Amino acid sequence: MEGLFREPVESPPAETQASPGRVVGVAVNSNLWRTFDYLWPDELGEPQVGQRVRVPFGRGNRKTLAFVVETVRAAPPGVALKAIDELVDQQTPFDEPLWKLGQWISRYYMTPPGMTLAAMVPSAVGRHATRTETVAYLSTEPAAWPDRLGGRQRRVLDELLEARKQGVEPLTLEQLQHHSGASRDTVRRLAARGLIRTDTRPVRLESLSDHAEGDPFDLNDEQKTVLSDLSQKLRGGFSVTLLHGVTGSGKTEIYVRAIREVIVAGRQAILLVPEIALATQTLQRLLKRLPRVAVLHSGLTDAQRAFHYEQIRDGHAAVVVGPRSAVFAPARRLGLIVVDEEHEPTYKQDTAPRYHGRDVAILRASLSDVPVVLGSATPSLESLHNARAGRYALLRLPHRVRGLPMPALEIVNLRQEIERGRIELIGATLTRRMAAALDAGEQIILLMNRRGYASYVFCPSCHWLMSCESCTRAMVYHQATQVAMCHYCQATAALPDRCPACRGKIVYFGYGIQRIEDELARKFPAARVARMDSDTMTSPAQFEKVFNAFGAGEVDILLGTQMVAKGLDFPRVSLVGVASADTSLAIPDFRASERTFQLIVQVAGRAGRAELPGKVVVQTLHEEEPAIQFALRHDYDGFAAHELPLREQANMPPFSRMVRFLVRHRDLEKVEQGAELLAERLRKLLPPGQALLVGPQPAAVLRIRDQARFQILIVTQRPGVVQQALGEAMGELLTDNPAEVIADVDPVALM
Repeated sequence: MEGLFREPVESPPAETQASPGRVVGVAVNSNLWRTFDYLWPDELGEPQVGQRVRVPFGRGNRKTLAFVVETVRAAPPGVALKAIDELVDQQTPFDEPLWKLGQWISRYYMTPPGMTLAAMVPSAVGRHATRTETVAYLSTEPAAWPDRLGGRQRRVLDELLEARKQGVEPLTLEQLQHHSGASRDTVRRLAARGLIRTDTRPVRLESLSDHAEGDPFDLNDEQKTVLSDLSQKLRGGFSVTLLHGVTGSGKTEIYVRAIREVIVAGRQAILLVPEIALATQTLQRLLKRLPRVAVLHSGLTDAQRAFHYEQIRDGHAAVVVGPRSAVFAPARRLGLIVVDEEHEPTYKQDTAPRYHGRDVAILRASLSDVPVVLGSATPSLESLHNARAGRYALLRLPHRVRGLPMPALEIVNLRQEIERGRIELIGATLTRRMAAALDAGEQIILLMNRRGYASYVFCPSCHWLMSCESCTRAMVYHQATQVAMCHYCQATAALPDRCPACRGKIVYFGYGIQRIEDELARKFPAARVARMDSDTMTSPAQFEKVFNAFGAGEVDILLGTQMVAKGLDFPRVSLVGVASADTSLAIPDFRASERTFQLIVQVAGRAGRAELPGKVVVQTLHEEEPAIQFALRHDYDGFAAHELPLREQANMPPFSRMVRFLVRHRDLEKVEQGAELLAERLRKLLPPGQALLVGPQPAAVLRIRDQARFQILIVTQRPGVVQQALGEAMGELLTDNPAEVIADVDPVALM
């Protein structure tokens, strides 16, 4: 991939006559693997590798973001070159380790260099960020909304309605666009119709605090041993440490004290967390214990993002906290990277470049010669395998702090409860346990890992099923907004009064988190319930409001999807309920058992984290599943001993590496042709006996967003050989095809 940054390439379309001057090479932010020559005007000063510029690109001279990748190039004789239009950065946003990291990401994750570099620097940085922001309010109640609204218009109104319910209205225009997928024009049209109201307000930029509280308690012997080992590594250059600590073992306290050692030494630390929700609570803790904490995540406005970026780059911020993209924070004096909950699949980016935040963190630590710590109560089998192979050091915290016991798990077989004649989402056993906890004034976390109210809108007379017009999937009924939604493309549709095929009666079949919310209201009318899923949580302010209310005892039951399973710490929680342990088991993916085990153990760990003993009730139709049985005993080592031989026998990760090529197009015939063409090219390129080619075959979900999808898998134990064989041909493989081709290296999902 280094050649993509350094090799001379053809120039962009020529102008009328040749122009003398300094020539630089740039990589444009587009799906192009080549670089381009441009004239560098003298008034822009001395060019630097990594500087962002805007260049006239293509026949229409569209102003396009690009990155300087070579500062001295020979002008091609007799060819007229276009000149750089605009300099975005006075100084390059990349130091040497970050620049090398970008090269590696481009090569390893098969992404053009310009697109890779653009993902590493927030677009707001370098702009003259405005000090005011536009906010939106809901002007009308749902009853007054017009019947005929576009999908994005409906989602804008839904987002604002939910923000009002959560008490965090208004939303900034950036937040509203990010979560609804709507454009500024959509918002303006709604304002013109009087459905919403917009206003401007000053941007709120809070300065970073130097205040830091002392240690709330002494470390136990296990924590002291772990911290002592880490302290040695903080002084010894690059290393990778896998910290396997059970839930409630005090891993966060280890992070805090290790980070503090780094700060005392005059360096900076990055702490990655898997979700913005976890970033909110983690940030609240760190703001009390550590000085000058900056946050980077998608919920920030442009002005806030630019402010924090500059504070980090200039060395004023000592600690950076955020989801996967925070791994690119411009910490020039980096001393430590921590990846909390390293097993989480949300560390994998689902758009180009499709990098894994954990793996990128390891390489950045290597390039910066600093240690990296991967923490989890349920480490990924890939990380465990690396530790056993000697590539990572392994440290353990096998017990909870203060001698607290692990929560007691109880498996409830829903088949038996169904046989008694009652079909409820919250079974009799879980209902009794919840009633007892509420009577004792204790708090409950209830996990239902499925959004919506009902999984299917169905006609029992003719078997008609309401499906998305653009995807081959059933639409999910959302009661709060009275619409059906596709969870793959987010399209919405009005619910029919009668079956459109036979005029029969419509029924809502299956279950989701909204249906459980209704059942809670019926069974526990006095309980105060807060729901946390992607339909209700659209900004950090909403997360923070719910966390604060739950921590203050103003909420009795926290109902949520998988985001409530991650890292939350509330001392009054005595009961955790898992409404269905089967949702993740049903996914057609070789990691389904691992995901199920991790989810149960993680959410169970939210109970009994203080003096109150913890209980966990897990409802399932498949109690015999090994993943569920091992989770029942909190037996990570037993699960790994069972699962790893199965993976090895099937030649699946971590005993191999995988590349997934997804071929998609509206026309199914073009998809089939494109997939066959790609497979033929791959067979010619791959060294004999070094890789297994699987496919082409239809993807698990054939059509999403009105695009048919086929996939090809490469499975290999020699990833370097495969990478080298494909590297020179990536431009042809991914672009010279009748269909769109997407490369996903080390995929975490195969849907």
